[in-house]
Amino acid sequence: MSEAIYAKPDMTKKVKFDRGEMEERIVDIYVSPDTLRDHETSTKTEHTSPTNGPGDQHTEPDSKEKRPFLAVAVCLGLLCVLLLAGIIGGYVHCQLQTRYNNLTKERDQLQTRYNNLTKERDQLQMEKDDLMEKFSNPSWNKFKSCWYFVSTENKTWNESRQNCVERRADLVIINSIEEQRFLFGLNKRVWIGLTDSETEGSWKWVDGTPLKTR
Repeated sequence: MSEAIYAKPDMTKKVKFDRGEMEERIVDIYVSPDTLRDHETSTKTEHTSPTNGPGDQHTEPDSKEKRPFLAVAVCLGLLCVLLLAGIIGGYVHCQLQTRYNNLTKERDQLQTRYNNLTKERDQLQMEKDDLMEKFSNPSWNKFKSCWYFVSTENKTWNESRQNCVERRADLVIINSIEEQRFLFGLNKRVWIGLTDSETEGSWKWVDGTPLKTR
């Protein structure tokens, strides 16, 4: 049997009885060895236990569980940003492409108009040069709105026609009695644009129309 361990009595402790009388007593506190051993074991356990409280033990697992969800949220956010940027970029590209196509059409139309105006200008310049030459050259004779060139060189019908083509003209086609009288009034022998080279005896003008006789 374990021996009793006597603790030092507390001489100053007062005990209050039901009758209201105060009396100082010496109280002997008996502590058994088993109780003391359990107390020492409990003290060691308290000193060797981790400093983290109960709340800290659950903090680390919770943070580990939240990490995958946080990564997924970040990825979804980035995908949304990229999708929005792609939509905006596609819209801007579509608008720019439409604007570019419209400007290209306008440019082509302006280029076509410029080319036509250039041709008209060149044509007018050529007509001006022709008129200047006709007015300054006595070989040209004007009748109404037409000009007639009378060459001083002796050439065949084919040579004369080739010379007219080089001058951007052709042998004369007589369309009226007045025009015929004008040509006779030149008092020169000239070739006219009438031929039966395709079929002998079938006379045609150089523009392909047949000769009409009254």
